Amino acid sequence: MKGVKYGLQVAHYRYGTTSGLQWKLTSRSFTQKRFTSKATTNWNNRKNGEKNGSSSSENGGGYVRKALLTVLIPYTGYALYVVGQANAEITKREQEVQKHDDDKHFDATLIKYSPLEVLGRFANPFKEYRVLTAFEFSINRVLELFQRNRGGIPTSPHSMDELMPIHTPTWTACNDLDQKTSYPISIKVTGTDDPIACKSLDNEGKNIPVHTTWLGQSCNFVMYNGFKILTDPLFTDYLIHETLGPKRITKMPSQIEQVPTPDVILVSHNHPDHLDFKSMQFWGSNGKDHPIWIVPKGMAQFMKDHDVTNVVELSWWESAQITKGDEAYQISCTPAMHWSGRSLVDTNRSLWCSFLFSHRNKPIMFHAGDTGYVWDLFKRISNRYGKGVKLALLPCGQYCPSWHQKPRHINPEEVLKIRDDLKAQNVLGVHWGTFVLSGEYFREPKEKLEMLAEWEGVKDKCYCPELGRTLTFE
Repeated sequence: MKGVKYGLQVAHYRYGTTSGLQWKLTSRSFTQKRFTSKATTNWNNRKNGEKNGSSSSENGGGYVRKALLTVLIPYTGYALYVVGQANAEITKREQEVQKHDDDKHFDATLIKYSPLEVLGRFANPFKEYRVLTAFEFSINRVLELFQRNRGGIPTSPHSMDELMPIHTPTWTACNDLDQKTSYPISIKVTGTDDPIACKSLDNEGKNIPVHTTWLGQSCNFVMYNGFKILTDPLFTDYLIHETLGPKRITKMPSQIEQVPTPDVILVSHNHPDHLDFKSMQFWGSNGKDHPIWIVPKGMAQFMKDHDVTNVVELSWWESAQITKGDEAYQISCTPAMHWSGRSLVDTNRSLWCSFLFSHRNKPIMFHAGDTGYVWDLFKRISNRYGKGVKLALLPCGQYCPSWHQKPRHINPEEVLKIRDDLKAQNVLGVHWGTFVLSGEYFREPKEKLEMLAEWEGVKDKCYCPELGRTLTFE
């Protein structure tokens, strides 16, 4: 630009100099040339200005065209192709299931709900799912700009403390936190053809309590029989950036250094609100302690890129049989209706899932991660691993507006449906009250779920926990 501008100045200078030489001949020619020089200069300036304005306008339009050509149109085309391929595969699978002698058998479940890939990326094999298009994403972001005090967050910290009380975790009901922590841990991955039985060597008839502490979003510290599990670790105040946010709206009940070292960390999918870099750094290869990380298929490379090498990768319906001391446990990777990725580049490069933790052939804890509702999915999970899970940790927030969120998140009504599908003994609603990521009032998930649970007569078995308060289920 400097070169172009300099060239124009030189051209004007030369024109003026040439005219100046002619102006010395006679006064008449001087006046005439002076007038002609000004008129010509003004005309050229106007012409150049219009040209520059036109060029500027064309550049502005060029950026829009480039954005459309390089991002929006290709992504929309890709999304439409994925929709077509996924629908064709779903129809094909449903036809195969109908030919099966028992459509509720696990073989039929494998046909219907095994992982689906399109163009090297995972896709949802559920007819209830709708692909998120760039248009829908953009429209929802624009609508959010017109929302005042999105989430209804109180401006007074005192009011927030009353609405969202924070407790200091005790981690267990009794003082047995260090019980069985020194035993070595071994792990073995089993496939869909392997038996799911997880035999224990002793204490066959013992009823063991499960302790759980909600730390925000879907991050829970669960302890059972001395075996410690951390779900979807999140210990940062900002999801993306300190300036860009989103910022945590409630205080953390525990800093990461205060959390007992888990035996296993479960990550349901690769989203910033379900796994933060701080956790990977603290419990990674360069950290003081090195728990086992269990992640969905395709996510191990992301973990290794961030110096986490003690990783076990599972696909849907695969299990990890874990032995600690003389006890054997099983963690099974089960389907969910969601998506994964932190940018367009890695969208759906890795799978998303839920987890079922079992002991002595009994389902103990179900961690749903993030999921939309599928009418027969959770029934099939309970058919495979057993009904009556002792504790189900189910997301109950981030569901507004429903036209945008429904394919990827469940609402309080659907929490109760999943409770019934799993025949869960106890349900805790999580994934709310931590960040403002959707349009509903930030306490609405809790209030709505507990109101519906009271109507169903299960208010003592289905509710939302308070941050940091350790709960025990016998």
